Amino acid sequence: MEQGEIEVLLELGQSYLLNKEYENAIKKFSEALRINSHDPELYYNLGLAYEGADKLDDAVKMYEKTLNLDKNFINAEIQLNKLKNKMNEKPEKSKKDK
Repeated sequence: MEQGEIEVLLELGQSYLLNKEYENAIKKFSEALRINSHDPELYYNLGLAYEGADKLDDAVKMYEKTLNLDKNFINAEIQLNKLKNKMNEKPEKSKKDK
């Protein structure tokens, strides 16, 4: 396992994520997952990238995979809940009159 290589891919992916280059981020996180498919942080970041790219079903799967690997990964739980709420509201976008 090339831990150094994973770290570089993770940093590149996070940089792409910050710059809203979601497809590039997806590629880097996916590449890192091919090296280590048991790292919840990689799945979480991939979920963020999918969410940014508006691939919401894929994002949900990645957050769920994160939580399967680490049930205490609070940020994944928060993102998953926010995303599911967002997906449930989507058909009626203009319902924010509280």
